[in-house]
Amino acid sequence: MLSSQWNDLLRNCGEWRGSFDTMNPALQLIKHQPSLLTLEPAPSGVPIQLTLLLWPEGVGSSPHQMPSGEPEKRIVQSFTRLDPDMGVFSTGSFSRGTLYRSNWTKLYAEFGFLHGQRRHRLVLLWDGAGQLERIVLIREFLEGSSALECPALQAEHLIGDWSFEIPSPGDNILISAKDLDHWIFLPDGGAFLAPVQIDPNQPFSIEALWMSSLTRLERIARHYSDNGALASVEHQLLTR
Repeated sequence: MLSSQWNDLLRNCGEWRGSFDTMNPALQLIKHQPSLLTLEPAPSGVPIQLTLLLWPEGVGSSPHQMPSGEPEKRIVQSFTRLDPDMGVFSTGSFSRGTLYRSNWTKLYAEFGFLHGQRRHRLVLLWDGAGQLERIVLIREFLEGSSALECPALQAEHLIGDWSFEIPSPGDNILISAKDLDHWIFLPDGGAFLAPVQIDPNQPFSIEALWMSSLTRLERIARHYSDNGALASVEHQLLTR
């Protein structure tokens, strides 16, 4: 019998065209790579076969067209279970990342948001000294769909009253400008809040959100304790 999290992961299956944008902490673009990601389950649902194709920077493409030329990189993997560092939510969105931050590990966190025929993914990577080093924004569109990219997020898009769908349906929250201090806003309706420098022996959190429409907001937060261990992962879905 498949676990509920595995069934939620299966919602991500399909062929996704998009791009990987690698940026520095100032959001300056370092590399843009068109991509094609295929997630194909076996008839039983296990395993899931992953094939990722990445094209060279500068190859012309659109989310609804195959890039020209041959891909420069091909990654093939097969999954039979969820890795311990990965959690999948009822919306099909997921998060994965470092379970324990130490002086000899480099911290990373990935947030994958799914809604309809779109996926918005964000990968944050820190160096060995705990300094935020790279930001990778991945925008994906289901093959054959006419889905569009979301507008670049701004604070005013979020301010106002929202209602929880997950985890406490019916509860309300008011998002104010002050709540959005220090958030970094991204293209395609995304944003994140994370320490630029992670200090030893201090608790910290890494959060990301995606506003997939004017009335839908999804947020995932990874909370770490003062000894560097992942303490909890929080998931919220809000509507208005």
